[in-house]
Amino acid sequence: MARLKRLASAAVSVALAAVMLTSCSAGRYCMSYGDDKQVNSGIYIYNILSELINQQYISYYTGSTENVMDKKVGDKEMAVYLEDNAMKNTKAYCAIVSKFDELELKLTDDENKTIKDSATNSFNSQKEMYEEMGISKESISEIIKQSKMRDKLFEYYYGKDGKEAVSDDDLVKYINENYLRYKVISITKSTKTDESEKDKENKANEAKIDEYLKKAEGKSFKDFDSVIEEYNKETQGASQTSSSSADSSSSTADSSSSAAESSSSAAESSSAAESNSTSSKVGDTDSSSQTDSSSSSDSSSSSDSSSSIPLQSSNQQTENKYPNETMVNYASYDEETLKSDYGKLLTEIKGMSLNKVTKYSNDTAYYLIIKGDVTQRSKEYASESRDTVIKEMKNPGFEKLIEQWEEDIKIKVDNASIKKYSAKNIYKKYSDYSKNNKQAV
Repeated sequence: MARLKRLASAAVSVALAAVMLTSCSAGRYCMSYGDDKQVNSGIYIYNILSELINQQYISYYTGSTENVMDKKVGDKEMAVYLEDNAMKNTKAYCAIVSKFDELELKLTDDENKTIKDSATNSFNSQKEMYEEMGISKESISEIIKQSKMRDKLFEYYYGKDGKEAVSDDDLVKYINENYLRYKVISITKSTKTDESEKDKENKANEAKIDEYLKKAEGKSFKDFDSVIEEYNKETQGASQTSSSSADSSSSTADSSSSAAESSSSAAESSSAAESNSTSSKVGDTDSSSQTDSSSSSDSSSSSDSSSSIPLQSSNQQTENKYPNETMVNYASYDEETLKSDYGKLLTEIKGMSLNKVTKYSNDTAYYLIIKGDVTQRSKEYASESRDTVIKEMKNPGFEKLIEQWEEDIKIKVDNASIKKYSAKNIYKKYSDYSKNNKQAV
């Protein structure tokens, strides 16, 4: 699920560079707060559009052919979900900007320059489109600026010298209570259309897993590396679709197109796509293992149809102290995700005994998994990945703070503007623009 979210989030960044919107009428606002400080309707529209694109890419990567607006997220119709999500994030925008000013926090000259340059680059990259849609460079700048404000507010409360700074002991305790540590070998099940050939290939794949299960019996977590190494040597250069802890390039989650991979790279330097994410998941894999299959996150509640679990990256450095293993924050996954194949895999690992190799299978792959003792690594991991773990640990509480700030500033919603910028209207406008400019929707 996390891999899917990363790709979706990456694609959103690229797509938004081509279709961010703002109010088509100067002086139109969607809400006000405090001493009548007004919020441009473009902020609300942006929040609908960004999640719309996110949902479209989730549909794409799960192979769904259903129109995105005909789908549901949880028990909500898509249009209702998009509007509720946009309202939540736009109110959070108000609260963040207001609290930043109240605390008299400041952006540095370098940060302001970066914001200005990013806004200019984004605007100039699609100036014709922006002008056609009525977007101003200032609106883009405000979206990026609010993202930086959010980061600095989080640091103000939870940074090393913050008001609610987290101790090293508390970080270690959090990791011990919430993380999973494991190594895995997996072989993807056959995708052949001929049932007899498919069955034959799957029997061979399962036999191979069983063969290595026997070799792994009695091995400790550390010694399981030798089994992985033997498996890698045997399968190196083989044409069969397989994956191991040291070869994530063949995992189910990595079957996405090269275009999506390119957009993923572009997204990592884009601050605009993160501007209004008030519930993002970050750092749900081990930073030392460079795991590519379960990166942050995205907060969508949609399930991942992929069963792939985070596997060790193929660019593993030989000097890595912890080869072949992954650290995952199980607590960071929502209930909906844990119902997916991916979530069930993590739940399986959570229930496993330490240092006992277990065979597991689902609709797409066969697995050998061994669970390690998190406590043997948590102190070092807390030191190496402090910022990541603090965000995982404190983001839920930070969300509640933002909600309280919203109450304090007495936000007033302009219902006429909200009605005008309905999810269905924005979807139609986005679809028409994309088709006219030959862009995939």
